[in-house]
Amino acid sequence: VPQTQAGDYFRTVYDLIVLAFQTDATRVVTFSSGLEGQGLAIPELGISQSRHELSHHNGDAGHMEKLTQSDTFSVEQFSYFLTRLSETPDLDGRPLLDTTMSLFGSGMAYGHSHGNANLPLVLAGGTRCGFKHGRHVDLNQGHFDGYRLDEPGQHYRLCSRPANDKAHMSNLLLTMAQKMGVETERFGDSNSELDLG
Repeated sequence: VPQTQAGDYFRTVYDLIVLAFQTDATRVVTFSSGLEGQGLAIPELGISQSRHELSHHNGDAGHMEKLTQSDTFSVEQFSYFLTRLSETPDLDGRPLLDTTMSLFGSGMAYGHSHGNANLPLVLAGGTRCGFKHGRHVDLNQGHFDGYRLDEPGQHYRLCSRPANDKAHMSNLLLTMAQKMGVETERFGDSNSELDLG
């Protein structure tokens, strides 16, 4: 699929992932929408810049609007994937979404400053693995004064150092691995598993 139509590209890759899960050809897939330093342009939305280029917006309203469009587009493609998982039965006739853990996110919380703390992540599916969804889990609550992003420099402070130094992304990855049956007590710099049930 030519990458001149990013939506077609994303949906084709997501369809292939669904097919691989449906046929039990694999049980683990990693899909990166582009290199951290690049990422796809989205020609069908009139976005010729990569997401990385847009993230260094310097407060330019036009760049920030395109960045919002780019992020919205990516979430819409992920939503397409989740819908396909919910509509497709696994080999036992259950919706693939119930037996699949899908993690969506980025390595940066605020790309303009390369802030990689306090990452916003989405974990979907996996109810048969014991996950309870339909809620927002904020591991920073109780560890800082709140999200006052209208104050000058607050984005930089919030996204450049952890509000909760015990909330590691590796804790989520450890929890996911354990739910998949991996017998391990640690993953990277994890310090505990998460209670997401």
